[in-house]
Amino acid sequence: MDKTQTIKASAQTLGLTHTKISLDEILHTAQENDYSHLDLIGYILDCEITYRQDKAREKRIKEAGFPYPKYLKDFDLSFCKAISKKQFKQLSELAWIDGIYNLILSGPPGVGKTHLAIGLGYQACEEGYKVSYTTMQSLIKTLRTEEIDRHAGVKMRRIRASNLLIIDEVGYLPINATEGNMFFQLISELQERTAIIITTNKGFEEWTEFLGDAALATAILDRLAYQCDKIPMNGKSYRLENRKSFLEEMA
Repeated sequence: MDKTQTIKASAQTLGLTHTKISLDEILHTAQENDYSHLDLIGYILDCEITYRQDKAREKRIKEAGFPYPKYLKDFDLSFCKAISKKQFKQLSELAWIDGIYNLILSGPPGVGKTHLAIGLGYQACEEGYKVSYTTMQSLIKTLRTEEIDRHAGVKMRRIRASNLLIIDEVGYLPINATEGNMFFQLISELQERTAIIITTNKGFEEWTEFLGDAALATAILDRLAYQCDKIPMNGKSYRLENRKSFLEEMA
């Protein structure tokens, strides 16, 4: 075994994955730049740290469970008049996660609620926060089965360990009393521990309708609204305004 193979084997033993897979490139860069011994050691360590940070970020994004990638840089502020540039900047700085504030994004379909929620979630993953995304219907199903289904149990443990929980499409479908109580218990458990983003097509006054219980709706909203910014996102549907047609494009 030559020296290169010996070093790669040692790197694997020490868990220096990037050094093992990129040793030839590292040595070439060191030679090209005439690195000293200290420069080379520093370069190897810097590369290893960057590699681990990148892998950790990729893992956070994967475990968050986003349905598709959405980024804040692509959010169209000129279309969504509900949020000013200053407010958008404040949201993107994510200080509200550290303060454990909640965001409730309300409005009709197509106005950008989910885009903004997922974009903030991606940004949070990039900056080292643990994030979980779920639709309301998926969350209810997971709550109902966490004691009997291993995957549901894993998902709920991840949700409870998150810095940020995104619950999408709240209020689109009604839930029964048992499900409503499970949702209340989760919100109570996460209060002052986890920041929550909720997207909903319902105003506060309509939560009783899909929860089916006025007292329960009041109790849930009381906990969500304790430290909370409510952002009404009304207006035209971005998807309808920017729809694409195969026939029009082929004409």
